[in-house]
Amino acid sequence: MKSISEDGKTISIHKFEGLDNPVRKRESGDKLALILDVETTGLSADIDKIIQLAIRPFYLDPETYEVTGIARKTVLYNDPGEPLREEIVNITGITDEDLKGEKIDWEWVRSALHKPEIIITHNVAFDRKFVEKALAEAGLNYTDGPVWCCSMRQVEWHDVCRPSNALEVLCAWSGFFYDAHKADADVDALLHILRRENKLKELVTRGTSPEYRVFAVNAAYEMNSELKRRWYRWDPSVKIWWKGFEDSEQADEEIEWLNENIDDVEPQVFEVEAKHRYSPE
Repeated sequence: MKSISEDGKTISIHKFEGLDNPVRKRESGDKLALILDVETTGLSADIDKIIQLAIRPFYLDPETYEVTGIARKTVLYNDPGEPLREEIVNITGITDEDLKGEKIDWEWVRSALHKPEIIITHNVAFDRKFVEKALAEAGLNYTDGPVWCCSMRQVEWHDVCRPSNALEVLCAWSGFFYDAHKADADVDALLHILRRENKLKELVTRGTSPEYRVFAVNAAYEMNSELKRRWYRWDPSVKIWWKGFEDSEQADEEIEWLNENIDDVEPQVFEVEAKHRYSPE
């Protein structure tokens, strides 16, 4: 917990040393979930590679969203075949010597990722793209897997921290710090803060619900700035602006707004299943 000094001018936070022992073993009806994190040689999945992958499975009561058990953590290392940039060494603490000769068993990873009902990462758009690319390069398909939930985007964190939703910042505002940017530490810190701030129910509920995407088809070029102001995103693959909603009624209201405010638009809405929301394809 955060400790505030008597004069109210100083706040002390503690170091998170690791997860507690399991509350109890898995019982009938508990969901198996896992938290995943990767460290990489850079930010582009097109050219960069995974150097560390950590998986922390745990059990979740589907009625109370209580963590009922925590399983053993797996941490894997991968030699990228080239020296790490100094920037990456400084950020992660991982060195070329740590990775020398190491190779991830991607067949084991694929099997592990099919076992849970839910996979949680703090930036699914980043982690999943790297993982699926690595699986593809290993000649392994990853299909019909579980739902991936994004704790960065599918949790309202403003009651914890307004300036940032970066994991180490959220943890500091929640009252603890840890060895950030190491996958093995990140997965434990993420589960810890989700439990500590009672965010698992929100994350799982939002993460396993469908998304309704409204596409502003044929919107006039002159209206791009207006769409940006309304938080639309550009999809370069189809060259259309779109915006996602968790509720179908909100999507219908957005279509009405588009028809009333955007010239020449022909809005369309598509329902995206939860398991396909963050798929790179």
